[in-house]
Amino acid sequence: IGYFLKGNGISKSQANSGDLCAVRYGELYTLHHNYIKTYNSHISKEVALFATKIQKGDILFACSGETKEEIGKCAAFVDEVEAYAGGDILILRTDQEKCSDIFLGFLLNMPIAANQKAAKGQGDAVVHISKASLENLSIPLPPIEEQLRIASALTSIDNLIDSLDRLIAKKRDIKQGAMQQLLSGKKRLKGFTEPWVEKNLGADALILRGGSPRPIEDYITENTDGLNWIKIGDVKPNDKYIRKTAEKIIKEGLAKTRQVKKGDFILSNSMSFGRPYILDIDGCIHDGWLVIQDYQEAYDMQFLYYILCSDVIMNQYVSMAAGSGVQNLNKDKVADVLLYAPSSLPEQQAIASVLTSMDNELSALEAKRKKYEQIKQGMMQQLLTGRIRLI
Repeated sequence: IGYFLKGNGISKSQANSGDLCAVRYGELYTLHHNYIKTYNSHISKEVALFATKIQKGDILFACSGETKEEIGKCAAFVDEVEAYAGGDILILRTDQEKCSDIFLGFLLNMPIAANQKAAKGQGDAVVHISKASLENLSIPLPPIEEQLRIASALTSIDNLIDSLDRLIAKKRDIKQGAMQQLLSGKKRLKGFTEPWVEKNLGADALILRGGSPRPIEDYITENTDGLNWIKIGDVKPNDKYIRKTAEKIIKEGLAKTRQVKKGDFILSNSMSFGRPYILDIDGCIHDGWLVIQDYQEAYDMQFLYYILCSDVIMNQYVSMAAGSGVQNLNKDKVADVLLYAPSSLPEQQAIASVLTSMDNELSALEAKRKKYEQIKQGMMQQLLTGRIRLI
């Protein structure tokens, strides 16, 4: 369906040397998916003299990579702009009267092609695929009219997902601006006039370190008996609550650890530096965690969560760790963190309510995006294999 050319040149230092659009092979793994939408690299006319010019309809393959599973990942070049391909890229130039560039961009990343590329990849630490190997890929190719219809269907849902991405990014920026205004006292909500006060977190909360029984394997079980044993692996970076654990600690180990309760905050003293999580369960924490307890008289739980997540607090943690070479926290550092907050719990609750509403809106949009991504994957599996034909 076409013939191959080789990309050439464009080092990392040349990637921002001018105004001409360019594609480097690493960007095919990280930036360009199925077809090229934006450009991260722009080169000068002098650099372009040694690169390979690409044209609308070309399919660009990364011929070097880290794994056989991803080797040969590709993207279609669908623009009319002047653009160039760097080294370690193989370019398939097709007959546009017989092939849809976007259809091929999607199809050649599907398992039916990716599995063939993986089998032909050579090397371990660095994997390569040759022009001859790509020439011998076997793919199902419907008539051009059907290719164009499938490409149109897939780009339509891609555009929908892109519009959601832009909306989510906008909402995140709005939330970030609201946090900066509301959590600093620069903007007060209507009806609140009581003063804000600055004090150390430890003045109105108890901060303690977890504990690990030794040898730990003698006290941990996957059975249902026992108290929740909360590990770093039980949470993801974007989690707000901890609601379940993979393991339990038996009663003989309770005296050798730190028991925590629903409503407490825990934060890792090394990983996810300073990131707070709210416990929605009772349990025990090992010595990699710190716990914040008994804060309820001075702070609303949701307000405290947002302020502990704020840049003001995170910057204090970073400042405390500066010069040590290792970013870690201890209970004294956390107790010394300065909080500037309303003295009125109702005002704290009102601020938290505004931010929670924004979070809920973001969660709904992200769930919607995930649903459309699943629909897109289903469409690809059905339309690009011929299991479902378009009318």
